[in-house]
Amino acid sequence: MKRNSYLIGKAFKNYLTASVLTVAATQVANIVDASIVGNLIGPEGLAAVNLCQPLLQAFFATSILYVASTTMLAGIAIGKGDKVKANKLFTFSLIVSLILGAVFIIGGLAAFNPLSHLLCNSDSMRPLMNKFMFVTILSSIPQLLMYALNQFVTVDGSPKLVTRAVIVGNIFNILFDLIFIKYCGWGIAGAAWATFIMYIVCILMVLPHFRKKDTLRLNIPKAGEIGYRQIMSFGLPLFFSTVLLSVQMLGSNYVASTYLGDGGLIALAVCMQLFSFSMIILSGTLRTIQPVGSILKGLGDDRGMIFLLQRAYTFLIICLTIYTVAIIAFPTQISALLGATNEASLPVILKALPLFSLHIIMQALLYNLMPVYQFYNHKRLAFFLSIAQTLLPVIGFWALRGGWIGFFIGQSIVALVIIISTIVIRRKDKSLMPIFLIPRNSGKPIYDVTIETTIEALGKTMNDLNAFLLSQGWDEKKANRYLLCTEELVKNIVMHGHAKYVDIRATDSVISLHDDGKPFNPLKYKCEGEGLGLKIVHGLDLSIKYDYRFNQNMVTITV
Repeated sequence: MKRNSYLIGKAFKNYLTASVLTVAATQVANIVDASIVGNLIGPEGLAAVNLCQPLLQAFFATSILYVASTTMLAGIAIGKGDKVKANKLFTFSLIVSLILGAVFIIGGLAAFNPLSHLLCNSDSMRPLMNKFMFVTILSSIPQLLMYALNQFVTVDGSPKLVTRAVIVGNIFNILFDLIFIKYCGWGIAGAAWATFIMYIVCILMVLPHFRKKDTLRLNIPKAGEIGYRQIMSFGLPLFFSTVLLSVQMLGSNYVASTYLGDGGLIALAVCMQLFSFSMIILSGTLRTIQPVGSILKGLGDDRGMIFLLQRAYTFLIICLTIYTVAIIAFPTQISALLGATNEASLPVILKALPLFSLHIIMQALLYNLMPVYQFYNHKRLAFFLSIAQTLLPVIGFWALRGGWIGFFIGQSIVALVIIISTIVIRRKDKSLMPIFLIPRNSGKPIYDVTIETTIEALGKTMNDLNAFLLSQGWDEKKANRYLLCTEELVKNIVMHGHAKYVDIRATDSVISLHDDGKPFNPLKYKCEGEGLGLKIVHGLDLSIKYDYRFNQNMVTITV
């Protein structure tokens, strides 16, 4: 018997569905929000909101620097069973959000006029933008807190709650846009206050998660307890990638306007809209790999990580293939849908879309390698991806004087460097998986199987597990104790949990059981004294930990 990917696939599906819906809801809400502002205030209002985007991008990029890293590190700690460290990382992230939010408010208000002139050169547009920017600056604390809480609730096992919070928050944003702008007459400031309310609603909706047992708790860390260097090394690649994405957009606009004229700018705008839409697929997958992958890394489950990436890349390839075929097959209809119907620009658009779609595919496939390299300590490759993926495509676009294939050539150079680098690394360690560089074996024997929840399958598995434990030098008495504990726990899974499959992994120091049955904590029955089998388990006096994550029971017996 071998382990299969059923349970990992189920966890991937649960997180992916929630992540994709979260990103999709945000994208749709942004479009509706822009439409309301444009229709009720006019194009000047839309322009004022757009002028503040660099400020919002700065808040987002800053939050990524510490939130993305602390959530991944917290996931690893949770996988290792170190809830204390996970709690301290959670608390650290919230404290930093409050401090940075206060710094943004104080600094933004103190430097309001210089910042206003930096963001807007138009004297006629600046007063409108200032009204929106003032409230945006005041919103920095709830915005940073919302992002941190959403990420930690996701890694703590409730991604669907985050999806609900984002959807409801955006509905409130749209409703208060209408109320504040149309009925209260607050104008562009009303749009900013509606966004402020959205942040508050999201925060209030996810806070009840922390009332549950065994969820993250506040625990203020002492100096040196959480590893600031590690936080920075995890956060910097994603930070650079986010910041340089703005540089890529500015550079692409310059190249298009210089070499292709207005038709090129319109074509680039269409391409960027399609790229933004593809982010639903890309970001949804990334937001699944980060929490699920971090916990698997903490569990030391390299095979589970391989299963996760197989699912992720299968999903990416299928979705992006369909998306690319649609772009190539219906470029005229897509252009019309986005309002790009100008006869002069249409030939440029028809030429640009098929070539730019190749760039979209490569962007997604390469970008999702970044967290994998971070998990397995290939920091240089993660940094290279964060910088090269954003800069080389626009350099290729510029080098070919507006040749759309330049974006794909830039991504291809990135892919080539990654391939060569991984080949060099694998020469030193043949056990590493090509491209992903995940160890295919940990260097020590592992018993790793998936069984169906039948008594017959359990009997055979216990015999195999016993043989494995004896082969690791265990004496028969010790092996029998741990085998009896494992057998009784699996019997309870079979009889009471209604699980379909159970993953059983064992090394010379740990036996872990994962199943997709209903929540069942064998430890809580110690006081209640229910069940002869569980009485036997508690009588063995072994170190047993229970967690419910990915909608799965996770029991760890430590030797």
